[in-house]
Amino acid sequence: MHKTFYASGFLYSLKTKQILLLQTQSGDDSVTIWSTLGGDSLDGEDAQATFHRVVHEVINVDLNSKHIYPIYDYFHEGLDKVNYVFYAEVGKTPNFDSFSNNTLSWVSFQETIKLLFSNQTKQDVVVGQRVINLKERIEEANQEDGYL
Repeated sequence: MHKTFYASGFLYSLKTKQILLLQTQSGDDSVTIWSTLGGDSLDGEDAQATFHRVVHEVINVDLNSKHIYPIYDYFHEGLDKVNYVFYAEVGKTPNFDSFSNNTLSWVSFQETIKLLFSNQTKQDVVVGQRVINLKERIEEANQEDGYL
């Protein structure tokens, strides 16, 4: 029997340094909750393939697998399964319209401070920002040293 897991994350625009988040209204429409894109695995799928598929299904964007990066993974008690968190670099920043009762928005990491997330999603975004910042610092250092 295949044990399902969850894969989630966000797109990261290299040009604008913003992330793509999903905005939903609570049941009474008075509170806006922000989240990352995510979904359950299918039989035989690895975590990166799950994230790739979910992004394509939800926002109809076909990511380049070479530009999908792991952030971290953990056991998510609310889902009762492991959650693998990713980000995907995109050069072009696609625009999105609302769909269903949800809205997709590009936001900077600085703007995320003002947004309402679940505690775990907030942690995913914070850790994601740290991973992206580290990757960019390493790339800058390598360029300065002539390695790239």
